[in-house]
Amino acid sequence: MHKPLGCAGFRTRVNPPGRVIYNNGLWSIVQTGPRRTPGRRALGPRFVKFAALFYGFLAVVAALWCGLRGFDVRLLGESPAASVLLGLLTAGCTVSLGLLAYRFLPALREISEELAPRLVDGADSTSLVLISIFSGVGEEAFFRGALQQEFGLVVASLLFGVAHIGPDRRYLVWTAWAVLAGFVFGFLYDVSGGLLAPILAHTAHNSATLLLWKRSREGLKKAGGS
Repeated sequence: MHKPLGCAGFRTRVNPPGRVIYNNGLWSIVQTGPRRTPGRRALGPRFVKFAALFYGFLAVVAALWCGLRGFDVRLLGESPAASVLLGLLTAGCTVSLGLLAYRFLPALREISEELAPRLVDGADSTSLVLISIFSGVGEEAFFRGALQQEFGLVVASLLFGVAHIGPDRRYLVWTAWAVLAGFVFGFLYDVSGGLLAPILAHTAHNSATLLLWKRSREGLKKAGGS
């Protein structure tokens, strides 16, 4: 018999046949139990459409917030070329740091193995890239474009971490990583003077991480089948 679960203020329930529902943004679609429908992709068209609506809504809220408060949001920054370079270089650093963290943090490897069947296994590369773009644009517009201008770098970064709280304590490493990323992206926003650099860094990081993760999983499967 399944029992309700709860952690960090999030109510969790398990519905038959083994589907886990988390009351936390995209968790409600990502998290599925072991008895998934055969052949069904976790990140299929339904998830991509939901991500587009969800992050599009965040961008609209950010635009309205900035308009009502009279904030000047510069998309390209003081120098578009410098913003592109800063964004891509930052993504390279964060991806490398993430790979090191994966190697030396057992908790992160455990979470990755648990989430892989629901996030990257069976997902096509286009869906992974699209979701990375949507999240990069929507979250940066909201957290850096609106919240950071309203409350400052520290508060915006902490709230960015709170938005990435998982269903149990094991995911605190993910939350801590999100707080660090919030400071990095917020610093990029301040230094470049616009959203382009943090959006590129965020999008490139997510895209590279998901694609490398997918490739690694496919390599392990091929090695196991040979």
